[in-house]
Amino acid sequence: MHPILSERRALLAYLGAWLVASYLPASVVAAPGDPRFLLALAAAAPPTLLLGVGLLPIHYLCLAIPPWPSGSVALRVHAALALAFGAAWWGLLVLAAILVDAVTPAGLSAGVEGRWGPLLVLGAMLYVGVVALYTVVASLQRAHHSAKRAAAASLRAQEAQLALLKAQVHPHFLFNSLNAISALTIQEPRKARELCALLADFLRGSLALGELGTVSLSEELRLARAYLDIERVRLGDRLTVDIQVSPSAGEVRVPALLLQPLVENAITHGIATCAQGGTLALEARTTPGLLVVTVANPFDPHAPSRRGRRRARQRQPAHRGLLSRGQPDHPARRRSLHVDAGPSDQRAPSPGRRGAGAWRAHPGARAGS
Repeated sequence: MHPILSERRALLAYLGAWLVASYLPASVVAAPGDPRFLLALAAAAPPTLLLGVGLLPIHYLCLAIPPWPSGSVALRVHAALALAFGAAWWGLLVLAAILVDAVTPAGLSAGVEGRWGPLLVLGAMLYVGVVALYTVVASLQRAHHSAKRAAAASLRAQEAQLALLKAQVHPHFLFNSLNAISALTIQEPRKARELCALLADFLRGSLALGELGTVSLSEELRLARAYLDIERVRLGDRLTVDIQVSPSAGEVRVPALLLQPLVENAITHGIATCAQGGTLALEARTTPGLLVVTVANPFDPHAPSRRGRRRARQRQPAHRGLLSRGQPDHPARRRSLHVDAGPSDQRAPSPGRRGAGAWRAHPGARAGS
């Protein structure tokens, strides 16, 4: 689209600039102190304005044949057009001066005809100035379109990565749950049936959340509680849960299924490895503009445990957040997740879209803060 015709303000500013440019040919015909200067300005305004209007289509020529770095052919084309527009403009100035002299004889037509050389050069220079303006605008538009295409490609790549990470959550947990059901089927059939029902509810909820780009933290915690109910059946008294979430933190929107790999990792590679079990502590609070979610659990320092935290860390960059490093050499592992707290009424984006600026990185955030 034409950068000037597409906006009314730009068009008015463009025409106003050409009216101001009428001062140049008027000063060539009559000096500013000359009594004929105002008449020369009145005669120069309409032809100059017409020149500006006539140069509007040159924008499309600059897109097709940019004067640089296209080579000598483009330069010759624009040089010929500059002379043609300069000659046409000089002809219009002569006609306007004759009309003014017909109303108020002042000898302007003779002045315009006598100064045809400077006026022709001035017209060509005005053409060159407009071509330079259009070339710069075209370059900026191409850079803007390239940036938009690059951002769209990056967005699609991050969405594909998120979809892959979400798909990885279900098989890992499903295998563990099916193994637990298999173990309970003979020894404790009632618990096996209860576990099947809880597993069905959990998978139904996780699939529903997985279709969304973002959810409130309270919705994410409901899914985490459903998972913990399943693990209570499997682990019994070895698992206790302490969840503390401030009301403001529950309203903050976070990437869907963000906490699931952390909670799963805390159980599978943390509490489940301890003979006496332990307490999974989950705390969510807000500081000005920042949501901090901390997951802490006991663990066996000799048991490997990295997959859940790695998946959560991979999920965060796709939403421009930060997951601080854990402390694997401490018997009570803590993982702190730092996410920018956007407006509480921010809606989840529809499929294929993402809320712009909802999460930003926070270098320097520390675990256990």
